[in-house]
Amino acid sequence: MSEELNSHMLKTAKGNKESFRFIANALGYKMHATAVKLLGSSHFDDADDVVQISLIKIWKSAPRWEKKGSVEGYVYKIVFSTCMDFLRRHKRFNEFKDNYSNLEIINKNNSNYELRKMLLNNIQKLPAYQKEAILLHYFCGYKQKEVSNILNKTDKATESLIIRARKKLKTILPKDLLEELLYV
Repeated sequence: MSEELNSHMLKTAKGNKESFRFIANALGYKMHATAVKLLGSSHFDDADDVVQISLIKIWKSAPRWEKKGSVEGYVYKIVFSTCMDFLRRHKRFNEFKDNYSNLEIINKNNSNYELRKMLLNNIQKLPAYQKEAILLHYFCGYKQKEVSNILNKTDKATESLIIRARKKLKTILPKDLLEELLYV
């Protein structure tokens, strides 16, 4: 699938709308699922908007895409950044309800929004491959072997990326948050 996506992305970069449709159809469902996970289930409809904005960004940036990484990784980085933009615009707690409301840490004095914002802001600070590995594994639901294929890395290299990212996040984020959200 990766090679087929690469081929379609190269055609999309040249303005081929059919190839772009192929990419949108192949990854659209997972893009939406990722947006829902990042934004929270109460923003299911907003996830539709995030996907649409992400697709526009993919279309516009396709000529700048380089075949160094995977198309899927590239697409999920765009979805992630679009979600971050959405989160920045929707700061009020009452507007932003989290789908992790049953977590014990939520019942402490932090709002759901602040926890999600803290996690996502710190993931955004990770080096590119670590960020991609964490997003694909924890937010997109890919198994580690699938992440390896998407990133064109060995299984050991992918495992190392995830471990290093989690170690870095452990030094920054509260332990309870990591245990609940990233199963650390």
